[in-house]
Amino acid sequence: MHSTLDLIPAIVKEGALLRDTARRWGALLLTIILAPSVAPFTASAQSAAQAPTVEAFLVRQDFSDCTNADVNASDTSRIGGTVWVVRRPDGNTSVKVAITATPDTVYHFFLKCVRSLGDIKTEDEGEAIASFEFPTNSVGSVFAFDMYPEGAPAGNKYQSIQVKFP
Repeated sequence: MHSTLDLIPAIVKEGALLRDTARRWGALLLTIILAPSVAPFTASAQSAAQAPTVEAFLVRQDFSDCTNADVNASDTSRIGGTVWVVRRPDGNTSVKVAITATPDTVYHFFLKCVRSLGDIKTEDEGEAIASFEFPTNSVGSVFAFDMYPEGAPAGNKYQSIQVKFP
C-alpha cells in the first residue's frame, strides 16, 4: 500500500513536464498568432523587387562564437523564439522578434558581437514581441543575434541560428 507522500515525486515530475509542454505550445501559438502580423511587416519593407527575408530561431544556449556557428534548432525543446530579418532597399535591416521565455523579465537583445539593439520585456505568460532595425552595412552576409536578461544567468541565454543572406 502506497501513501500519498509516495506519489509526490511522480506528481512533481509530471508538473514539470506539463509546464515544459505548455511553454512549447505557447511558443507555437505565438508564432501562429504572429504570422499574420509579419506579412504586413515584410510587405512594408519591400520595393518593386522582393526584399530579402530570413527567419531564424532563438535557441536556449549559453555561449557561441560571433556568428553562432554551432547553434542549431534540432532540439525543439530549446527553441524560445523566432526572429524575422528583412534587408530593406533603403540600406537598413528590420528585425521582428517573438519570444516565449521567463515571465516578467527584460531581455537585452543584441546584434551579436556588434551592438545592442534594445530590450524585450516579457508579459506574465512569458511572451513578447519587439521590432528593431540597424544599418545593413554594419554586418556581413552571415551574422547572428543573442538575448539574455541582466546579469546573463546561465540557462536563460538565447542564441539565434545563423542569419545568412546571399
